[in-house]
Amino acid sequence: MKKRWVAMALLVSVLVPGCGGATSIQTPSGTTPPAAEDPAGPGSQDSGPGNGEPGGQAGAEDPAGSADPGEAVGPGGPAPDPAPPNVTWKPSGIGYPLVPSDPSVDRKVAMLTFDDGPSAYTPQVLAGLREAGVKAVFFITGYGAAQHPELVRRIHEEGHLLGIHTMTHPNMTELSREEQIAEIQPLIDLITEVTGQPPKYFRPPYGAYNDQLLATLDELGLELINWSNGSLDWDGVVDGYKDPNQVVADVLDQLHPGAVILAHDTLKHTAEAVPLIIQALRAEGYDFVVLP
Repeated sequence: MKKRWVAMALLVSVLVPGCGGATSIQTPSGTTPPAAEDPAGPGSQDSGPGNGEPGGQAGAEDPAGSADPGEAVGPGGPAPDPAPPNVTWKPSGIGYPLVPSDPSVDRKVAMLTFDDGPSAYTPQVLAGLREAGVKAVFFITGYGAAQHPELVRRIHEEGHLLGIHTMTHPNMTELSREEQIAEIQPLIDLITEVTGQPPKYFRPPYGAYNDQLLATLDELGLELINWSNGSLDWDGVVDGYKDPNQVVADVLDQLHPGAVILAHDTLKHTAEAVPLIIQALRAEGYDFVVLP
C-alpha cells in the first residue's frame, strides 16, 4: 500500500510552480479521462461502478418551445422570483434532495452539477450557464485540470463552485486511506490556490463510498455530495453523441424538488443540452441554487 501511495505521489499528486506563480497539476503520461459511467443513482456505502439503478427514460416534449412565444425571456427562459435572502440549500443526506436551511421556505429548486472536467466542452457549458444567469457546481478531476488549467480559474471567476472528483477517477472504496488522500489532496491545494479558500465538497467516482472514505473526507474537511437526479447523459451514446433533447427528457423524467442533477461537462451533447435543461426546469417553476 505504501508503495502505491509513493507512486501516486510521484505520478499524479505533484504540484509544481507554473508560470505566473500559478499551480499546475501533472498526471501520469498516457492518462486518459474515463468514459462517463456514473450510475443514474448515487452508490450507497460500499457500492461500486454501475450498481446504481438507471432512472427511467420516458420521453418528454422538447422544452425548447415551452416558453410563451410572445414573452420576452432570456436564453434560459423566464427565471422565477429570486429566492429568499439568507436561505441556503443542502442535501438532507448523501444522495438525497436539497432542503432549505429555513424549513418554512416552500420553493422548487434544483442544482446543476458537472463531473469529470474541465474539458474542451466546458467553455460551452459555461456560456450556457452565463447566458441564463445560472450558477453550478463543477467537480473537477486531476487529468481535466492538467489538460485545461485555465478553465479551473475561469469556472471560479464566473461565479461557480469548484468541488473535487479525484485525480484519476478510481473506485475510492478499493483504496487505502493513504491512496484516497493522494487522489484528493492535490486538488484541495489547487482549488485553494485558485479561489483563496479550501474546497468543501467531494463527489466520489461512480457515487461509491464506504466508512473509510467518509473518515478520510472528515479528516480533510470535505463533505461528500452525490446526486438525486442522473441526467443519463452517458447512457445511449452512439459514436460519442446523444440527442440533447433526450438528455432533457431524462432529466425531466426524474425531476423532483431539490433535485441534485448529475451531468458531465466532458460531453458535447451535454454542453448543447444545458440551455434546454435550464429552460425546461424554469418552465416547471424551478429556480437554480448552489451549495453554500
